[in-house]
Amino acid sequence: MDYVLPNELVDGMIAAGGKKATVSVKNLLLRGFYSGAILGLAVILALTVAIQSKLPFLGSVLFPFGFASIVLFGMELVTGNFALLPMATWAGKSTWGATFRNWSWVWIGNFIGTLLVAVIMAVSLTSGGTVDPSADGGVWPQVAQKIISLNIANVEKKYEALGSLGFFLAILRGIVANWLVCLGVTMALVSKSVPGKILACWLPITAFQTLGMEHIVVNQFLHTAGPILGSGVPFYKVIVWNFLPVTIGNIIGGMVFIGMLFYSTHRSTVENVLPREHDEKLERELAAELGAR
Repeated sequence: MDYVLPNELVDGMIAAGGKKATVSVKNLLLRGFYSGAILGLAVILALTVAIQSKLPFLGSVLFPFGFASIVLFGMELVTGNFALLPMATWAGKSTWGATFRNWSWVWIGNFIGTLLVAVIMAVSLTSGGTVDPSADGGVWPQVAQKIISLNIANVEKKYEALGSLGFFLAILRGIVANWLVCLGVTMALVSKSVPGKILACWLPITAFQTLGMEHIVVNQFLHTAGPILGSGVPFYKVIVWNFLPVTIGNIIGGMVFIGMLFYSTHRSTVENVLPREHDEKLERELAAELGAR
C-alpha cells in the first residue's frame, strides 16, 4: 500500500526526529552541505530559465528539483528539521539541547554548501572576473544582475528601509515559506513511491517560490552571491535584516504550523495500536527517508 496514514506518519516523524538528534556532527555537516549546495544550483537554474523564457513561473516550476533530491537522498535541511526535532522533543524522544545542536550544525552545513556554490557561480557568471555583472548582452550577466538586485531589494529596500516593520515582515514571510516547505516534505513522506514523493513535494515548493517568500537556505545563497558579485550590501546587513529574521520566521513556520499542528491532532496516544513489526518497519523507512541514520 503506497499511502501512509496520518497517525503512522506522525509517529514515524517523531521517531526519525529522535534519531536525527543523535546524528554525528560530521554527518550533519556533510548532509547539510549537500542540501545547501543543491538549493544554490536550483536557484541558478530557476533564475536562468526565468530570464531565458521571460516566464518567471517556469523557473519556479523547475526549482523544486533540489528539494526533491534532498527528500529522496535523506539529506539535512535545517528548515525541515525546524518541524521534526520539536516533535521528537515533545514526545520525549529528544531534548531541546539536542534540537538546538542539530539546528546549529545543519544551518552551518547548509551555509557552507551555499557559500561554495555562490563562489563558483560568481566566478562562472563573470567569466573569472573578466565580465562586469552590469554589462549588457548574454544570459549570464543578466543572471548576475538579477542576483544583485534581489540582494539589494531583500535586505535594504524591503526590510532595512522599513526598520522594525521590515524586520517583522521578514519574519512573516519566513513563516509562510517554511509552512509551505515543511508541508512539501511532509506530503512527500505520505507516499512510498518515488513518483508520489516527487509530485507531493513539488507543488508546495513551487508555491513558496512563486509567492516570493523567504527561505533561509535559499537566502544563504542569494545574499552571499550578491555581495560577492558586487552588490555593495555589507554582510552584517544581510545577517541583521535577512538571515536573523528569516531564520526566526522559518522556525515558527515549521515548528508551529506543521510540527505542532500535526503532533497535536495525529499523535498516537495509545501504545501498540498497530502490530509492532509494522511500526518498526515504518520507523526505519521514514528514518531513512529523513536522513536519520
